[in-house]
Amino acid sequence: MSIILNRDFRELRQSNAFRIIVIVSVLIVIAAAAGISIVLGQQEWVGEAAAAPGLELITGLIAYFMPLLILISFIWSFATLPITREKINGNIECLLATPLTPRALWLGKCLAVFLPGYAVSVIAALLVLLAVNLFAINPSAGHFILPAPALLTGFIINPLLFLGLLAFMVLFAIANNPEIALAPSFILGFGLMMGLPIGLATGAVNVASWAFALWYLAGTAVVWAIILYLSRLLNKENIVLSSKGV
Repeated sequence: MSIILNRDFRELRQSNAFRIIVIVSVLIVIAAAAGISIVLGQQEWVGEAAAAPGLELITGLIAYFMPLLILISFIWSFATLPITREKINGNIECLLATPLTPRALWLGKCLAVFLPGYAVSVIAALLVLLAVNLFAINPSAGHFILPAPALLTGFIINPLLFLGLLAFMVLFAIANNPEIALAPSFILGFGLMMGLPIGLATGAVNVASWAFALWYLAGTAVVWAIILYLSRLLNKENIVLSSKGV
């Protein structure tokens, strides 16, 4: 597995798409940190005790959406396209001729995309949260606001959900048709980016609450149960036949 992980990570790191995502992430961090800090710093209500729930919601949204946007960018850019190329040029079949197992191939390719995406997303979210607390919240409220449920959801549960989505896409790209693997990612990605704002606007969802974290964890567990069930498709016969377009 480590051979695939190291090789795919090296190719990902040298690609233009990786450089573009990192540059865009840096720009988003600067814009979000400066914009939110300036706007909040001009609000007189930030220092009032009654402002705590609103500030928890704002920091919760930062902790949730920053990792989501960066992870989904990595997944859409790198999950299936490299596998399609390896199927066309025959590299997948060459790898299967080695002692490497299909499951090791699958895990190596998943981690080569997930680990750099996770690292960039966590650093970006932490920088924005630190800047907003340091320059806007702490000077008025006298303390930092970092709601534990939002941090758990944003930094642990949400990445686990997107690791599951990535595992599903890579699994289908290896053992079936890469084009089929793209559909669930668009449904989940756009569903979360559109559904959550609607839930927030109607008051049905609070990303800084323990209830949201527990429901999100339950949904993530269901996704992983489905992936583990589908992992039976991962065998050399399916991989070779799908490479031939059968």
